[in-house]
Amino acid sequence: MSTFFSQNLRFLRSKMSEKTSQEKLAELLNIKKPTLGSYESGRAEPKYADLISLAEFFKVEVDELLKEDLSKRIPGLSNKPKLRILATTVDANNEENIEMVPVKALAGYTASYDDLDFVRDLPTFQVPFLPKDKKYRVFPIKGESMLPLQPGSLVFAEYVEDWTQIKDGTICIVVTREDGVVLKQVINHLAERKVLILNSTNKTYDPYPILGSEIQEIWKFAGYFYNEFPEN
Repeated sequence: MSTFFSQNLRFLRSKMSEKTSQEKLAELLNIKKPTLGSYESGRAEPKYADLISLAEFFKVEVDELLKEDLSKRIPGLSNKPKLRILATTVDANNEENIEMVPVKALAGYTASYDDLDFVRDLPTFQVPFLPKDKKYRVFPIKGESMLPLQPGSLVFAEYVEDWTQIKDGTICIVVTREDGVVLKQVINHLAERKVLILNSTNKTYDPYPILGSEIQEIWKFAGYFYNEFPEN
């Protein structure tokens, strides 16, 4: 049995939308908890029926579950099912909320963007004229790298599922492990080089590359709000 199986199983459980226990996952899969525990620890090889159930549940191929390190898969770089799970909230009518990331929460977003409890604590609202079939979030803009967009602007952005489809020159919120949340114009080389080039509209800032593996989320610019009238 591949050494990847047990670590993949632990990884996939950790990426579920809520902090799912072994007991809960075993219940969902109709597998005994001690059996699931032995699979995750590598003490037992999975029964064929359990292997099929696990692959179907997590929407991956059996071969991937056994032979690929799924934690290193770069989301958006193939037609395989994505492992990223977007933490999101809905209102009383089961309509998608627009969550706003306040400045004070911005620093913690890169560590907690996929934590449902963190996202639940963000302020939420609805904008009736935005399409209902797309997911939006609002981010505050800091610094002057994207002038003429002023620091303090609130950017409405649309969630991007497949990063390879982003067209060169698109303005995006890019959530990164090292640089945090940045608003940049992107040049897309993910498919062939596994890298994005991030450009500022303020040309005093140099463009720089970022590996796809360092990216956590991408949101496409959809509009902005600024509480002062623009100067000529």
